[in-house]
Amino acid sequence: MFSDVEMSRDVAICAKHLIGHTFHQEILTRLLQVLTHEKACRKHGFYLGITSVKSIGKNKNKIININNNNEDNHQAQILTFPVSFTCRTFLPARGDVLQGVVKMVLSNGVFISSGPLRYAYLSPLKMPDYHYVQSESDDEKPYFQKDDLSKIAVGVVVQFVVLAVRFKERPHKIRNDYYVLATLEGDTLGPISLAGSDEPYM
Repeated sequence: MFSDVEMSRDVAICAKHLIGHTFHQEILTRLLQVLTHEKACRKHGFYLGITSVKSIGKNKNKIININNNNEDNHQAQILTFPVSFTCRTFLPARGDVLQGVVKMVLSNGVFISSGPLRYAYLSPLKMPDYHYVQSESDDEKPYFQKDDLSKIAVGVVVQFVVLAVRFKERPHKIRNDYYVLATLEGDTLGPISLAGSDEPYM
């Protein structure tokens, strides 16, 4: 689920951005931007943070033309550095037990957010003994409830098992994402108590 993996990326920086800045700090900042935009990869999962920089290779100078707001073209020197680093990752897998916060409740299911995972879908078919309760007023939100009055509602923390995982790779690897199907079929699953409280959600 959580791993520290060694990775490499080519980090491109405009030479003028290095003026007055610490070289290693600028490389690290740019690398973080690259990983943030990519968000995740199929092999390793979500990128959580860089734990160490192993090496920064020699730069490869490149001159490119830049056209800003239809003004006259001008040239800029782009420095590209191969960077090897260790990254903390999170890869959801079938059978993992996770905890997440309910973000949306609909008659056809519940959407749960768990850390970097924004899309865990819990179908009513995977919530044994829960039934949908429609809101009676605009101020009240719908929820799922069992006979013992325990609720799955917006803001409730739920412990669930990963039933299936799908990776979605977007064009140009911008904001790749994972989608998970969740289930409450099993022991110790469902709404859990608030931090610092022994009382279950009701």
